[in-house]
Amino acid sequence: MRAQLEQLVLTHRWTLRETDLWNYSQALQEIDKMRVNGKFVDAEGDVPSGQYVLLYLLRRCYGLIHRLLSASEPVSEELMPIANKLSTVKKCLNEVLKFGGPFNPRDLYPYQLALFQVDSMRKDGKFIGSDGSVPEGQGIVMAHLNECHELVEMLKEAMEEGEGEDEFEYDYGSESE
Repeated sequence: MRAQLEQLVLTHRWTLRETDLWNYSQALQEIDKMRVNGKFVDAEGDVPSGQYVLLYLLRRCYGLIHRLLSASEPVSEELMPIANKLSTVKKCLNEVLKFGGPFNPRDLYPYQLALFQVDSMRKDGKFIGSDGSVPEGQGIVMAHLNECHELVEMLKEAMEEGEGEDEFEYDYGSESE
């Protein structure tokens, strides 16, 4: 799927419509729904290795869809504040992911709150304009939103892996003489 989307980026960028990417978007959402508590599991319910690779590929596909949509579809004036907010959240999450470091669930709270606020603006999965219409740019805004959610999941995954490593650290300061 990623290779097909990359090919579309190279060849069909200028003629695409949101409907052309619908099947890809639906397939990604179906793959995304396969996760249990943010992780992919096998038939026995175990968490196999390679979670980061799968999350990366999923995120990359969402990013390619966003790139294709942003090249072909304008965002309406009404959706611009939402698109800008999501763009800012995405940049911040990318920076946190890039620089990493020790962080805890509380550090992700502002980002999750911002995404919750954006999610709560939707009615039946769509952003509705003040006049009740569906403004242009739904695909771009949804691609931004999905990508932000993926970044949060990747950060949670990194946090959980970091907790597992901490369990094996020895506290030299607690020894009695």
